[in-house]
Amino acid sequence: MARLVEALNRFFGRVEILALGLENERSAAEAALAKGMPLEAREHARTILSVLPDSAVGLALWADAAEDAWLDQEVVTALADLAKRVPWRADVWLRLGRAGQRVGWDGARDALERATAAPEERDAARLALLDLCDLDLAAGDPARAQRWLDRIPAPLSTAPDRDVALRRAECALAHGDLDGARAAAAILGEPTAIEGRAALVLARLALAEAGASAAALPPADVARALDLGLRALVLDVPGAAELCASLVAASRDVLVVDRVRRVVRAAGALDEPTWAAAFAFAEGRRDDARQALARGLSAGDRAAAAALLRMAVETRDLGALDALAARAAGVDLRGGAAPPLPPDLVRLRDAARRASEGQGSEALDALDAVAGEGAAWADDMRRAIARAWIPAAPRMAAWGDVLRELARTAKLLDRLDLLAATEALAVERERPLRAAVVGEFNAGKSTFLNALLGEDVAPTGVLPTTATLHWVAWAPDPFARIVVRGGQDRVVPHAALKETLRALAADGAKVARVFIYAPIERLKRVEILDTPGFNAPDPDHIAEARRAFDEAHVAIWLLDAPQAMKESERRVLSEISALGVPVQILANKADRLKPDALETVLAHVRDSLAASAITSLTPPIAFSARLSLKGRLGDEAALAASGWAEVEALFAEQIVDASDALRERALRRKAGRIAAELAQAAAARAAEDREAGRRARAEADRLRASAAYLRRDRRTIAAAIDKALEPARRELAADLRPIAALPEERKRADAGVRAYVQERLVTRLSWPLSAEIARAARAGVEPGARAAGGVEEASAAAPSPRAAAHVRAVLMGMVAVHDAPDELAARSIEGVVEAAIDAFAMALSAEAEAPVPPAASAAIELRAEALRAAFEAPEAPPAGA
Repeated sequence: MARLVEALNRFFGRVEILALGLENERSAAEAALAKGMPLEAREHARTILSVLPDSAVGLALWADAAEDAWLDQEVVTALADLAKRVPWRADVWLRLGRAGQRVGWDGARDALERATAAPEERDAARLALLDLCDLDLAAGDPARAQRWLDRIPAPLSTAPDRDVALRRAECALAHGDLDGARAAAAILGEPTAIEGRAALVLARLALAEAGASAAALPPADVARALDLGLRALVLDVPGAAELCASLVAASRDVLVVDRVRRVVRAAGALDEPTWAAAFAFAEGRRDDARQALARGLSAGDRAAAAALLRMAVETRDLGALDALAARAAGVDLRGGAAPPLPPDLVRLRDAARRASEGQGSEALDALDAVAGEGAAWADDMRRAIARAWIPAAPRMAAWGDVLRELARTAKLLDRLDLLAATEALAVERERPLRAAVVGEFNAGKSTFLNALLGEDVAPTGVLPTTATLHWVAWAPDPFARIVVRGGQDRVVPHAALKETLRALAADGAKVARVFIYAPIERLKRVEILDTPGFNAPDPDHIAEARRAFDEAHVAIWLLDAPQAMKESERRVLSEISALGVPVQILANKADRLKPDALETVLAHVRDSLAASAITSLTPPIAFSARLSLKGRLGDEAALAASGWAEVEALFAEQIVDASDALRERALRRKAGRIAAELAQAAAARAAEDREAGRRARAEADRLRASAAYLRRDRRTIAAAIDKALEPARRELAADLRPIAALPEERKRADAGVRAYVQERLVTRLSWPLSAEIARAARAGVEPGARAAGGVEEASAAAPSPRAAAHVRAVLMGMVAVHDAPDELAARSIEGVVEAAIDAFAMALSAEAEAPVPPAASAAIELRAEALRAAFEAPEAPPAGA
């Protein structure tokens, strides 16, 4: 940065210095500075100031000399006095702010903010904005830091501003905005050997993109992050030691640890608490690591606190986080309060506590707000909570928590269909087990059902064209309810069911479902779904049979033994198996085959199941449903010949007694499907919101660039717009012509005349002026936009309501202060146009600064994905949060 005295010599004459014989002192001071003799220059400057205490040149010489001599306190004193003389000089405020930071002066930030308010000194203002960004980044306020960056105009050249890109990447990383960090890092490219801060940013980005601890990174990624981190460490970049130490702490690679140890040993830092703890963590000596950091904390070492914080995050060490929180609450470091935990990690600790107390939903709510460097840990905790809700079988899932989470997500995504499905699961948990009896038409399903219940309940012999799903459930009285599509339900006794179904079919009515209720004790534990045959000619019946799979907890497939395992049966069985529905294979009509033939059929069935990778709960069993029903109704001989005893034992042991496990399996299957659909919907919503955020950021960047262009070139733009307003001014002159005949006194004194002039001027000039400024702003950031022309171009260049209002206010103010407002139409208003351009640019800047509320979809996506993953890996052992 140029010396202040060189800059001020151009603005302040040396008349006083010459008159008082101080020219030799001035020239001697400048010569001493040029020779690198700041103390000698300081003495000459003090001599000038002893005679001329308010000399700007003398104060500038003193400030330059004190800065070269590292006398920062004197720099602050000299620059503070100089700023009073030249308060419009951004470079003076910038240097005052920087010197103030070095000595801990309370006014340092204010000085930097004053430097940003000097639009004519863009270089100094830009540097001040960068410094303010750095201050807020160091203070842990990336949102405010980002706003300082947003005020820096886009560069005139096509080359990007690397200083701004570097800080944008740091802000994005602090926010957990990986897309923004990647975009900024792309501008940085590969850092040079001396760009330590950029190297550190890229190392942090590599870790953040992994979404996990360094221990989970591929070796190539660890090597890349370590190379960048060590480069920043050697260049003494703040934060580099903490990052490298955390990489070492999480690493179990001996070569990586040894490499860093050599670098640290060369720097003579092996005994520092941070590094002692890092190497102890790497070697599995966790207690030694904590003790080393505790020693550093007790000695007032803030670096140890930062290292412990970073290592706690990297190693997912809640104990270390608790130790830091305790220190922050009661220990002073080097005379000041110990740094508190960042808000994200406070929320993370709260979530861990709630999870340990069984408050998983509340823990997830706390994790929703965690971003930045704690985001990966927060996601690990989300997944651990979800896995704890859905433990490995045979343990039951925490259905209350799971269903609440599914319902919450469905509501947030406006998926009423999935919300209804979730509520249906809550009801299903309290219902008996559902067993679907499935097979092709005429396989004897209804006869088997009647045999199973010991009563002639389900109608048999109904034609396939009238068949539908029969849901058999318990009730204290026997009756049937027929649900007719588009018609009134029919309630009939069991004896009238078959005839009523035939009558409805004859009338062309469509039966949706038949509910059969009976006071049979077994139905209190197992409800039966008697399905239409899969080879029925009506596609609706086949679809209804397939829907039964989804509603059933277990399926009992009846084969027709004389023609068992046709290709059509194998295909549907594979479909059931793929859905995850447990299946038991039974071969009916065994009474039609001789024993040898029956054994051959069963062997064929077993071989076909194995070839198709279809599993039966137990090996297939052959029996006769016809003889079983006769036997259940009192024919002892038929019962003995039916093979029913083996079927009855299977049903009792593998279905009724296992009903809890079968229901749990079905609930997981259905809930898992809901979770997968919600995760997909949440991902789509989050992608839309990310794209909307990207567009909003791009629009904000465009607005800032337009505002900067308007401010920078406002004089040139104003001259061009003033000429473009000629037609509008001619129309205004015609509107004001009647006023010309009025006496001068009335023109000036009559409020009505002035109001008329204001209304006409605003009407004629406001919109054309606003549109011309908007067009110029667009052309300044989109080359060729002005030449495009046409309706689309005019629409794109239309001013925003806020900007147009700012221009109207300028015009109204012009009329209010002008002595002869009727004369405005006859003269150039270039100065007014320039003021309107400034107001327009101010409106654009305000629009660019408008905060965009963060979309909640990102947290919804993470929670939905955690639950989906837990369902897809149910056998994974639950991990504690």
